[in-house]
Amino acid sequence: MPAYRHIDPAVLFQATGHDLEMFRALSQTYLDTSPAMFARIEQAVRGGAVPAIVHSCHTLRGTVALLGASALVARLAALEQLVRHQGVAAAGWLDETAALVGAVEQEVRHSMQEYTGAQA
Repeated sequence: MPAYRHIDPAVLFQATGHDLEMFRALSQTYLDTSPAMFARIEQAVRGGAVPAIVHSCHTLRGTVALLGASALVARLAALEQLVRHQGVAAAGWLDETAALVGAVEQEVRHSMQEYTGAQA
């Protein structure tokens, strides 16, 4: 079983120019900012605010792309497209996405302690 199912630490490690200290600093920045970013998505979805949903998803999507979190990137992109065309999020989207965000955060924490770059 692979150590990472929801992120690919090599993506961020390469983006930092193979700088492990920067990798860890950017990982911590993600952990510090992602709860508020997802909270904005939740608020926008619950309020049916299409422009806010699109903007918030786009913002978080760009951030998680640097983590190699391809499933979360795809999920956020799908919501962006759905609300642009239909103006509404699918039922259950928030709960399922919150679980995925949590899994990504857990793996980011793990990568900060365990990832050495030798795996890249």
